[in-house]
Amino acid sequence: MTTDVLLSHPGLDLAAPAIVDGLLEPGAQAAQALLVLGKIARTRFWLPPAMVNRLIAESDPVFTADGHILRAESFSPCCGVHARLDLRPVGQVGTGCTNVELSESTRSVLAGVAGQEPLHLTVRGDGITLRTLDGAGQESRVPLPDRWVAGFAEIAAVTAHATPRAELGQAEARAFLRQLPTKATTAWAVRSGRGLRLTARGGPEAIPATGLHRLRVVDPLVRFTEGLSVYATPGAEVASWVLHLDRARLTVTLSPTPSRGFSGEGGWLTALAAGLAAGHDLVTGRTGHDVVDGTWFARPLPSGRAPGNTRLTKAKALVEAGAVRALPEGGYEIAHGSSVQRVRLDPAGCTCAWFADHQQSRGPCSHLLAARLSAGQS
Repeated sequence: MTTDVLLSHPGLDLAAPAIVDGLLEPGAQAAQALLVLGKIARTRFWLPPAMVNRLIAESDPVFTADGHILRAESFSPCCGVHARLDLRPVGQVGTGCTNVELSESTRSVLAGVAGQEPLHLTVRGDGITLRTLDGAGQESRVPLPDRWVAGFAEIAAVTAHATPRAELGQAEARAFLRQLPTKATTAWAVRSGRGLRLTARGGPEAIPATGLHRLRVVDPLVRFTEGLSVYATPGAEVASWVLHLDRARLTVTLSPTPSRGFSGEGGWLTALAAGLAAGHDLVTGRTGHDVVDGTWFARPLPSGRAPGNTRLTKAKALVEAGAVRALPEGGYEIAHGSSVQRVRLDPAGCTCAWFADHQQSRGPCSHLLAARLSAGQS
């Protein structure tokens, strides 16, 4: 592709400073990994009946660089699948963030990369440029869906306390990935020799694997996979599946069931109500969590709004109305209209129907939030 054509791309300032400018190696592996991210962003693993006739424009990868690592992330349209590709480009790696859609023409360029062929990536604040031996593709920054912001917040919250649950070598990892279910099932993964097998019965050491058919989206990367790690929080319903690649890794986190999207959960509410120093950056999606390293990283999103939540709105209203009363014997009583609920903070508990149904699997109820907000103000 000629320079004149490259410069004609609307909205992309090729004179702007580059955040990343380097080679992604091995080329074919990196190209396939980016295509997987793009496929996730276009695949709805769950479609509520009310949305059958609705088409929603999605965003493809969010690229974030921290001076050493380039992270590319995407959510499925149903927000039940999150994937993050961690790369170390050979070349310049600065700091910054942008998000684009991978058009059909750019996906065609990526699909043509074979073996060790070079794949050059330039990331700027207003878009990306991909170059191969046979062509080039450019994409300008697009608006980030607000539900992705909520999803980023939830992913960080649910993986913050995850621990390693399984480590598979190359042969076992590829065998497991090639035998994934093709349809939705309620299942758990348990150790079997040096590998994993699926079972319909859970247990203390079982890994949540409901809806594991969604992981089949990584099929193009199985041939590159050198190992598989699984992380989960004990007692939780979410697991992160980490494919170890050559000089890269892909982390795929699946929601508890295909019908539950991360953007609709509320685990991040606990961090916000607790008044954590990083709470605001967490709920605005600007702080991410690396489940493998157990570290946090900055994600300076160029767009997107902090998620709203009806439970948080109700909790603030209860506090402002003076409905929260600390009890002499410990805990709180929250009286509003004909509703009177008792709350304890440690261990968390509430007498309301929400807590009875969900405990804290979908974040705290509005009464627990109100008590935590009140405790933080006292």
